[in-house]
Amino acid sequence: MHSLCLLDIKVKEQSIENLMKGRKIFEPPRYMSVKQAAEQLLEIVDNRRSQNVPEADIRLNEDSICVGVARVGAETQTICTSTLKSIVSCDLGGPLHSLVIPGQMHPLELDMLKLFTTDQCVIDILNKLYT
Repeated sequence: MHSLCLLDIKVKEQSIENLMKGRKIFEPPRYMSVKQAAEQLLEIVDNRRSQNVPEADIRLNEDSICVGVARVGAETQTICTSTLKSIVSCDLGGPLHSLVIPGQMHPLELDMLKLFTTDQCVIDILNKLYT
């Protein structure tokens, strides 16, 4: 028999008003979604560009392949393969979410990712990674 232990990762933030007034009062914790994570990463990419960081030094960009997964192993499991800029619009439903940014992949892994996208642009990017 296997046991499953889930670690709940929640966002704990201050409201804008409390932040501006320096009050250490936090909003109720909530789960971070793939959309929120992708938006924050896109902000970081934009900030690095505005700081004139050379493109060669920015390894993560809007066209980086990402995989959003939700409720893995459950009947309502959802998987979406897309670019970082497009994954923001993927609806993965309720928590728990994970955002995966793959590194160098085996051809079999690339084939599996193609099963979870309908975006021809993403399929073209994955095909280019074969060569």
